[in-house]
Amino acid sequence: MLNPANLLDLKNNMDCRIVEFGTAHTGPWNMACDEWLLESALRTGQATVRVYAWSRPTVSLGYFQQPDQLDDSPLLEGLDRVQRLSGGGAIVHHFEWTYSCVVPPEDSLNSRGLPLYARIHQALIDQISAGSGQEIPGLGLRGHAASDDQPALCFARAADEDVICGGHKVLGSAQRRRRGAILQHGSLLLHQSPHAPEFPGLLDLVAGLTLPDDFAETMAKTIAESLEWQATGDPLSEPERAEIQRLANRKLARLRNPSGS
Repeated sequence: MLNPANLLDLKNNMDCRIVEFGTAHTGPWNMACDEWLLESALRTGQATVRVYAWSRPTVSLGYFQQPDQLDDSPLLEGLDRVQRLSGGGAIVHHFEWTYSCVVPPEDSLNSRGLPLYARIHQALIDQISAGSGQEIPGLGLRGHAASDDQPALCFARAADEDVICGGHKVLGSAQRRRRGAILQHGSLLLHQSPHAPEFPGLLDLVAGLTLPDDFAETMAKTIAESLEWQATGDPLSEPERAEIQRLANRKLARLRNPSGS
């Protein structure tokens, strides 16, 4: 059982660059940006956070998933698809805020597993409650996952560190480690998507709940603060965006021609 009281045991002191506060992009660009930030952390030692959205409904597949796992899902036909660096199940990105944070190899929080997940998730639970001005019954860490089932879609899976509301998963995260750095990204589900109607979002589950207009910005700052990072807003430069776009173009080309022929 996860104990939120123990999540503050980790101590840290590192500068963090927040590069985005809620901008919407295509799937290939979003995944290219997260990968580029991970690689940048290996070169520069820079911790980063971004909160972003998706310009079109998009399915992201976990790193080890095959596209044919979703062939029996007619509601997903015709949607853009991308492959994530992280593992886990497929996610229908539609009405949500997505976050990513990159922990450099030198960071004192660079350790495997649940503390990083749970620490960020608990901070976001607290932020949602504070931002809404109300206590939200049933919103918290799952604490114990009773099932080992691994269905194709991520929000049908259960993990101890999930954020649930009224028994429904509304926030889940996944990681990718590369040469000592960690990329963690996750999805906060706001509304049910017609492409995945079995998964209600936070605003569907809590009558009358609204989030402030600056929620994405506050979400990014909350993630940085939860890791005791000293955060500064520093948007991506045009040369950096150009590098990310080139990587996104390569990802898109591989999706269109996976055989490479």
